[in-house]
Amino acid sequence: MPRIPLIRPACIARWLLTLLLGVWLSTAAAAQPSVAFFYGETPPVDALSTFDWAVVEPGNLPAAPQTGATRWFAYLSLGEITSDLPYAKAVPPSWVLGKNKAWGGLVIDQSQPDWPAFVVERMVTPLWNKGYRGLFLDTLDSWQLFAKSPASQQAQTDGLTRTIKAIKARYPDLQLIANRGFEVMPAVHEALAAVAFESLYQGWDEGHKRYTDVSEADRKWLRQQLRPIVDDYKLPVIAIDYVAPGKRTQARRVADRIRRDGFIPWVADPYLKTLGVGLREVLPRKVVLLYDAQRAPTPMQSYLLMLMTPLNYLGLTPEFVDVRGPLPAGSLAGRYAGIVSWLDGVSLPPQTQAWLAGAIDDGVPWASFAGLGVNVGGDWARRLNLSDDGKAEGGAQQISVQSPLYGFETAIRPQRDGFRGLSTQAGEPLLSLTDASGRRFDAAAIMPWGGYALDPYLRTEMPDQSNRWQIDPVAFLQRALQLPVAPVPDVTTENGRRIFLMHLDGDGFVSRAELPGRPMSGTVMLNEVLKKYGLPATVSVIEGEVAPTGLYPKDAPAAEAIAREIFALPNVEIASHSYSHPFQWGKVNTDNADDYHLEIPGYTIDLKREVFGSIDYINRRLAPPGKQTRVFLWTGDCEPAPDAVALTRKAGVLNMNGGDTVITRRLPSLTAVAPIGLPYGGELQIFAPNQNENVYTNNWTGPFYGYRQAIETFELTDGARRYKPINVYLHFYAASKRASLDAVHQVIGWTLKQPTTTLFASQYIERARSFFSTAIARDGDGFAIHAGALRTVRIPATLGYPDLAASRNVAGFSEHGTERYVHLADGDAYLALQTATPTTPYLADASGVLSKWQTAPGRLSFALDSTRPLTFALANATRCSVRADNAVLTPRKEAALQRYALNRHAAQIDIRCS
Repeated sequence: MPRIPLIRPACIARWLLTLLLGVWLSTAAAAQPSVAFFYGETPPVDALSTFDWAVVEPGNLPAAPQTGATRWFAYLSLGEITSDLPYAKAVPPSWVLGKNKAWGGLVIDQSQPDWPAFVVERMVTPLWNKGYRGLFLDTLDSWQLFAKSPASQQAQTDGLTRTIKAIKARYPDLQLIANRGFEVMPAVHEALAAVAFESLYQGWDEGHKRYTDVSEADRKWLRQQLRPIVDDYKLPVIAIDYVAPGKRTQARRVADRIRRDGFIPWVADPYLKTLGVGLREVLPRKVVLLYDAQRAPTPMQSYLLMLMTPLNYLGLTPEFVDVRGPLPAGSLAGRYAGIVSWLDGVSLPPQTQAWLAGAIDDGVPWASFAGLGVNVGGDWARRLNLSDDGKAEGGAQQISVQSPLYGFETAIRPQRDGFRGLSTQAGEPLLSLTDASGRRFDAAAIMPWGGYALDPYLRTEMPDQSNRWQIDPVAFLQRALQLPVAPVPDVTTENGRRIFLMHLDGDGFVSRAELPGRPMSGTVMLNEVLKKYGLPATVSVIEGEVAPTGLYPKDAPAAEAIAREIFALPNVEIASHSYSHPFQWGKVNTDNADDYHLEIPGYTIDLKREVFGSIDYINRRLAPPGKQTRVFLWTGDCEPAPDAVALTRKAGVLNMNGGDTVITRRLPSLTAVAPIGLPYGGELQIFAPNQNENVYTNNWTGPFYGYRQAIETFELTDGARRYKPINVYLHFYAASKRASLDAVHQVIGWTLKQPTTTLFASQYIERARSFFSTAIARDGDGFAIHAGALRTVRIPATLGYPDLAASRNVAGFSEHGTERYVHLADGDAYLALQTATPTTPYLADASGVLSKWQTAPGRLSFALDSTRPLTFALANATRCSVRADNAVLTPRKEAALQRYALNRHAAQIDIRCS
C-alpha cells in the first residue's frame, strides 16, 4: 500500500517531527507551490489540477495528465519495496536487509553497486515514459532499522546518495521531493525541488489506529535537522499532518498554523486517500442525488431532474445513487458538497440510513425534498433535532411563519387536513403551519445539518400536469447545502456576453417547401438562413433521408449536392443525426426496436450503424476536404442509454440534444428549464440549451408560426438569474412552410439585436462538458480555477471585484443583475479579489472567442475570433491606444467604456496605455 512510512508505530516518539514556531517565517517564500497528495484508487484529476504539484500513486493513475499547469509527481519508495510492484521479483534476495515488521515492506541495501542503475532503469524510466515529471522519494530512512554501526550507516547514506544523483543525471528535468532523508541532505540537496516531513501538529498512531497530538517536546527534535534545509539550501518544505476527514474545520486550522510557520501544508487522512487541505482547499462541486431506481429506472424519470437546473446554477454537478446502493465509499467530507434527496413515500434501507447518518455526522449537508425517508424518532430525532407529532387535526391550517423563499412561482394553499409535519428543535423554520388545536408543524426548515421541504409545500402540480415551485429551490439549496460564497462556473456567458449557438437536426431535409418551385427544405434553409445570416451553425443530416441507400434514392443526388454545399460553408460545422433516426433510444437493441425508427428497407437497427456508420458516410461522401463530423445530435426522445453515449465518445465526436427547455409565458416555471446535461452510467450527455420548433408548434400540427415563442424562452431564462444561453434550434422542415420560416427570421432577428458571443455547438458542448470537471480551490484571498474549455465564472457582487494585478489569466468582468461574470483567458486561472473597483484597463466584453492573452505594465494584447464581424469594449482605457492587426482603432464612447467595431472576423488586438 502506498504510504509515507516515516513514523513507525514501534518508534513513533523518536520520529515525531519538531519545529520552533516562527523561527523561519522571514525565510518563507512569498509564492510557494501549492502541493496535494492523493493515494486513493481513483485520483480526482480535475481537483488535483488546481494545485501546482500533485503527488499520486502511479499505479492508480497509469499516465500523468498532459494538460494544465500542474506538475505530476509519482510516489516512489526507494528504501523499501513490496511484492505487488512490477519489479519486485527482479530484486535479488542479497539486496534485502530485512523486513519492516510495522509496514510489511522489504528494506533494500542501498550500498549494492547495481542498485542505482536498477532504480533508474526499472523504476524511474517507466514513470518518465508515462508522463511523470516529478518523483516523491519515500522511505529514505528505512535502512536505519538494520544499519547500526557507523560504517554500515555510512555505506547506506553513500549508496542512497548515488541513487538520487543517478536519477537526476539520467533525467535532469525530473523534479524530486525527498521525504526526510536528512542524513544525505548535504550531498543531494542540489538535486531536490523540496523536502517533506510529517506530523508537525497532528499525527497518526498506526499501531493503535488513532490520531495523536504532537507535543512541543517532540517538535523540538527536528530543529537542527530543518535549519540547513531552510536557511542554507533554501528549499521549500512540506509539512504533512493527519486529521480525520470529517473534521474539516480542524484541518483548516492545522493547515493555517503550518502555513504561518512558513511551511507548505497538507492535512488529510493518514493513508492520503481523501482530498485534504493545503495552501489551497478544493471546494467540492459534486452532490449525491439519492433516488429510488424501482420507481424511476433512470434519472430522467426522477423528480430529482427538477433540481438539476437549480443545482447547476449553483455550480454543482450530480452523482445519481440508487437508495439501494452501491453507495459512495469512504468519508464524503471534502469530496462532496452535500447529499440531495427526493423521498416521497420512500423508506431508506437500513444500510443507506447508516451511510447517511455517517455522512451527516461527518458534517456533510443534506437537503431533502418531499420526505426524509427515515422514521423521525430515537437516534434520528436526536441527530436531526426534529420531532414528529403526527398528523394535523382536521380543518384549515393557518400559516404562522412564511419565509421570503416561499411564493416563488405560485402561492401557498394550506391543506385542510392530513398534513404530517415536523417540529424543529434547533433550526430556522421557513414555513410553519398551525392546526385547529394550535399545534405547530414546520413544513420546511434550514437545519444545522442541512434542510428539508416537505410535500405538499414545495411544488404545486397544475391541471396540465406541469409544476410550479412554491419555494425558491436555488435559494433553498444554497442555504441547506451551506455553500460557500465562491466563484461558480457558468456556460451561459463568454467575455461578458450571452452565448449564442444554432444547430439544425436533419429531419425534413428532402421535404418539399410550400414555396414557388417546391424546392427542398435543405435548399431553402441553405439560402434563407445559413447563407443570409452567416451565423455559426452546427448542421446535421439523417443518412437514411439523403443517402442513395435510404428512403428516397431518387432524391439522393440532389439532396447530397445540397448537403455538400451546406457543409462547405465556413460558418457551418458538420454533425450527424444518425442513420435511421431512432424515435425511442431505449428500444434500440430490444425485440421491438424496429417499430421505433425510420423504416429503411432491409435495415435492422444497430447502435454502431447509427453512430459510426452515419459519421463515416458523412465524412466520406458529404464533407469537404479538411472538414469532418464534429457532433452527434440525438434523435427522437433524445434519451440514449450510457452505451449509446459511449459510442459517440469512441467515435471521437461530441454529443448533444434532449433536456426540453420549454419555459414560456404560458409555462413560466423553472421546472421547464433543463439542466446542462446528464452524467449517468459513467457517460455524459449534453442537453440542447433550448428546444426546437416542433415543441412550439404542438408537434408540427400548428400554429406553424409557433416558433416565435422561443423569444419568450430566451427572455425568461435571462432574468435576475441567467440560466441559459441563446440557442436557435431547428429542424430542416422549419423551412417547408412560409409561416414557420417567417418565425425563424423573427427569432434570428431578435437574437441579432442582443449582445452575444457566437459559438458553434461543438464549442458550447466543450464548455458544457468542462462545467462537470471544473475545479475551484480557495487560495488565501482568491481562488485557483481549473476550468478546461469553460471561460466564465460568476461571483456575487458581495464578493468584490477582480484584482487584475494579482490575478492570472483573468481578462475582465461584466455585470448582470447582482452578479459579476468574470472572463477567463485560459483554462487555468487565478482569481484574486479586492473591494474597490479596478482602475487598470480590462476587457469589459467581446463578441469573439478570446485567446493569446498577455499583459505587461502599460500593455495588453489578445486575439479574438468569430464567424461574424468583431466588437469589443474596454474599461479604463481612455488613455490607451488600441490597434487591431497594427491598424489604429477609433473608439465609440459608451458610458464608462470604450467600444470598438471591426469589419473582420478575427484580429490581434494590441493596447498601449500611458
